[in-house]
Amino acid sequence: MLNHFYKKTCQGAALAAFLCSGIVHADVSISEGWLRAVPPVSPTMAGYLTVTNNGAFSVKIIGASSEVAGHTMLHSMKTLKDGTRKMGHLHHIMLEPGESFSLSPGGDHLMLMKLRRVPQPGESVTVCLMPEEGDEICANLPVLREAPEV
Repeated sequence: MLNHFYKKTCQGAALAAFLCSGIVHADVSISEGWLRAVPPVSPTMAGYLTVTNNGAFSVKIIGASSEVAGHTMLHSMKTLKDGTRKMGHLHHIMLEPGESFSLSPGGDHLMLMKLRRVPQPGESVTVCLMPEEGDEICANLPVLREAPEV
């Protein structure tokens, strides 16, 4: 999306030369991140964080990864009409400039699946969010038994 904008506007000016380098650096931050501790035999664990777009352009987060998981997904949590809750794949998170999005207990969250090893409370695990454009945004998230007090 942004690369399309840059290709259309790159016409040889000095500013265009800077913008047309093909690299889009998003100014995105991760805060309030943590992973919920699970039993040592669990194949999955949930993660929570707030991602904020501090930049001037929209950012589309299309996935996530972690060194401890064979597969990491953005998950949505929906409450159905009958009151039951259903998890599903959250295909992306769109952040406009200045916006934040929280992945939190009981709501949208990260799912770390096919755990290669189960991190224990007190450890920190690197989790990366993958924007559609630019470099991954990574943070070390502590493994906790309970949500931290905010």
